Amino acid sequence: MNAASLQQLKAQAMQLHRAGQLDAAKTLYFEILQRQPGNADALHLFGLVCHQQGDHETAVRYISQAVEQVPAQPVLRNNLGDAMHKAGDLAGAIEQLRHAVALRADYAGAHMNLGAVLAESGDHDEAMRHSLEATRLDPQRAEAWFNLGLLQLDHVLLVESVASLRKALALRPDYSAAANSLLYVLNLTPGMDPAEVAQEHRRVASGLFGRIRRATTWPKPSERIRIGYVSGDFCAHAVNYFFEPVLEHQDSTRFETFCYSDVTQVDAVTERLRGLAQHWRDVAGLPDEALAEQIRADAIDILVDLAGYTKHGRLGVFAAKPARCQVSYIGYPNTTGLEAMDARVVDHCTAPADETPVGTESLLRLANGFACFRPPSHVPTVTVAPVSSNGFITFGSLHKLEKLNAGVIETWAQILAQNPDSRLLLARDQLDSWHQNRLTGVFAEFGIGTERLEMIHLTDPSQSFFELFSRMDILLDAFPWSGHTIACCALWMGVPVVTLRGNTHAGRMVASVLEGLGLSDLIAGDIESYLRAASNLCRDQARIATLREEVRQRMQSSPLRDEAGFTKAFESAIRMA
Repeated sequence: MNAASLQQLKAQAMQLHRAGQLDAAKTLYFEILQRQPGNADALHLFGLVCHQQGDHETAVRYISQAVEQVPAQPVLRNNLGDAMHKAGDLAGAIEQLRHAVALRADYAGAHMNLGAVLAESGDHDEAMRHSLEATRLDPQRAEAWFNLGLLQLDHVLLVESVASLRKALALRPDYSAAANSLLYVLNLTPGMDPAEVAQEHRRVASGLFGRIRRATTWPKPSERIRIGYVSGDFCAHAVNYFFEPVLEHQDSTRFETFCYSDVTQVDAVTERLRGLAQHWRDVAGLPDEALAEQIRADAIDILVDLAGYTKHGRLGVFAAKPARCQVSYIGYPNTTGLEAMDARVVDHCTAPADETPVGTESLLRLANGFACFRPPSHVPTVTVAPVSSNGFITFGSLHKLEKLNAGVIETWAQILAQNPDSRLLLARDQLDSWHQNRLTGVFAEFGIGTERLEMIHLTDPSQSFFELFSRMDILLDAFPWSGHTIACCALWMGVPVVTLRGNTHAGRMVASVLEGLGLSDLIAGDIESYLRAASNLCRDQARIATLREEVRQRMQSSPLRDEAGFTKAFESAIRMA
């Protein structure tokens, strides 16, 4: 084949590539390489298709060969760096992306990719610099604003993160990752009006799902109600502390259960849940439209969403209304903004009856709490409160770091200041050396030195965080988004929790748990009472010791652990819906 024919073949391949016909383009690129193995363009473009298809290791191999042929081409360096990033080679990715920006200082895409890799590698300050530069160079690039928004979230610059993510969505209204992140940050941001946040959920839902046609007819309900649960978290995930007991206790004479599992990495929890469901559908990778058709084919009467706007959410399925009744439960603590979502499970504490609802769903208020809790089987026994041997109170936090906003840190610093002998233990998988230095600096601004702080970077995924509760006397809850799962786990280990009751479901979840345990004095209505509740408990070591001994049994006897009773109440509520 002569040079003109090869050029024509490359042009044809590139046309297919641009049209999204990746397999066909890949075949032609490979044909060129068979005839001309050192063709830099074909090496690069073949590797790029592999990268786009998720085969990042092959992409690195081919694009590397292209870079050897044309080392001064910034586009090749950028694509190689991005492929290396996705393949897990952060050091190699940083090297290639630095080459790309050195070759072309105004290369917005390379700055954007370099910022993302640097953030993952722990160089958060340099990551911020390159991410800001990417938005300056190309302000019309939605991905650049998205990456910047995530980095600002990492720095706990919540207002700035919201602004960046809104810009990403304004540029691309169907940008689902940006939408999920925006709503997540809005739930975290202090001072937000719940009605405005609910309206933002509506706007986001309209942008993502507004074109999806909703079904208006469904099969006649069968004698046994067919109930389907949709989740990408049917695995070792916190949602199953609350979902598994419901699935296990579902009344099989009245309900026929279907689980639609969007899990790609099956584990022991997946297999356990599979054994509890009457019907199991593996739907990972199935498009929303196809999944909606599967649900209609299964004649589901009630479809329950367990994810909302989280990583594995499938709200596009619910937007098509494949079931007569659709319910949002446990996985997301706010409205979905979907007109197709009929109901949301709450309780009288998280959504008082005299409060005007702001979401799109009707509210299913359960009398004895919006969830029940099943601790994992590997939980250790309750230990004696550490104050008995330390001689000082240790406050604790296992919350995600983005929950530790400026108001939270200032409040915790005041608690430490009011109780001079106390300490604060912070632990999280995000808590690398950069975050430790950042938090140390923020606490120092409020007069709290490093000797009052202990920070633990949890690096072993197999490590049980339950063991850390043995080193805490009191867990301090975060706000405005309370730490529901963390609080349930802490209480099960005998560690009392002080919470600030917010003005949303997300901000009242821990208050709901404490009310159910008869510990309402640990629920604060404002910052001053939060400070007072924490200090009063701190100074009452006898009560801390008593709670350490009693709280697990108190939980065991409460509605929070009445799995059968809760499931019956849940079933009654959704039947009414």
